[in-house]
Amino acid sequence: NTRMEDAGASTSTNERHLSGTGSEFTAAKSSEDVKQSVKMSDTNQTCCSEAQEEPPVTLVAKWGKERIELSSLPSSTTIGQVKNMLTERTGVLPKRQKLIGLSLKKPAGGAKGSLVDDAVLSDLKVKAQKKSAAEAKSACVINHQFILMGTPEEKIFVDPHEKGDLPDVIDDFDLDFTAGSAEWAQHAANGQNLAKFTETTQIHVMNEPREGKPLLVLDLDHTLLDFSSKKLQQASTHVVGDGSALAMKRPFMDEFLTLAYQHYDLVVWSQTSWRWLETKLTELGMLTHSGYRFCFVLDKTSMFSVVSTRKDGQKFKHHVKPMQIIWTKFPRWSSRNTVHVDDLSRNFALNMGSGLKVSAYYRKKDTRRKDCELMVLAKYLQQLASQVENFDDVDFKYWLDVARDNMPMIKKDGLSKGN
Repeated sequence: NTRMEDAGASTSTNERHLSGTGSEFTAAKSSEDVKQSVKMSDTNQTCCSEAQEEPPVTLVAKWGKERIELSSLPSSTTIGQVKNMLTERTGVLPKRQKLIGLSLKKPAGGAKGSLVDDAVLSDLKVKAQKKSAAEAKSACVINHQFILMGTPEEKIFVDPHEKGDLPDVIDDFDLDFTAGSAEWAQHAANGQNLAKFTETTQIHVMNEPREGKPLLVLDLDHTLLDFSSKKLQQASTHVVGDGSALAMKRPFMDEFLTLAYQHYDLVVWSQTSWRWLETKLTELGMLTHSGYRFCFVLDKTSMFSVVSTRKDGQKFKHHVKPMQIIWTKFPRWSSRNTVHVDDLSRNFALNMGSGLKVSAYYRKKDTRRKDCELMVLAKYLQQLASQVENFDDVDFKYWLDVARDNMPMIKKDGLSKGN
């Protein structure tokens, strides 16, 4: 019993000793945790401070159907370096890239500068955006969203601005002619400058013309669509031709083009720069649609400058779309089998007989729900292609009456389109 008591006392003493050691160990551990916590807090404060001075930048590019993210880039990264990164991801060469939606900060007392390759990310203007809870946690990172426009080199159609042999816009018609008169038209047709302009204008075929198909030349803005780059930048969807892009199309645009393509070879001729023309065609899915294809696309550099006389006698300078450029390059087409659709009749000035005017389309006007003009036009064009061998026998200004079955396709009085 005495031995057992001694052993118990020893055990009790050891337990008290271990208990004390445990308390000391716990205290030491707590002290170490506090030090570590303070150290981590100091580190976080330092990072936050550094982030406030030069926060990293994340770029999100919308390129067709793809969403490309370049995360946590140093603020000293240049636009040129960004373009090189995008080339690795897309195959689009830096010289082909258009970064739409990125702009530089406006310097104090100065105008906003252009987005040059030497500009750095810290110079970009930050747009005010509503932040989600997740974004709030990464508030130290600056985010920029933009549209990347550009075609991979193997699929490129040449930008006319990169061609060195294109002449300046020529004004050779500073004469008192009435647009469309026989005298004026003869002067225009025989003008040496127009012939030279036609010769030096390059047309880059995307899809070869089909045998036996007449030609349908289509204006873009306010004829087929009403474009807004702001709407695309704010788009929540990344599907080409859908979402915000869909709202920019005139009602039944794709259906119209699909029906027209069955009977005509299609060409787009837009009075806009190549940058915006490519943006519109790509973002609205018009280059990849399964129902139709374009032979080629022309921009404003293929338009010709003339001076016409208004009804009040005043002269004004404007651009026109001379069909001679196409007819000279492609003899298969002429006024006998060409229709030029536009919402501006002045664009027909050099080829009055081939012009078919439609009403202008604007999204903001409350006409979208009842606008079905393209489907009516599709019916007319189908009748024209199937019933008429020589389009010179038809006056296109009566196209609506013909489509509504109010008059025959070919005028009985035998007047040609130009009369």
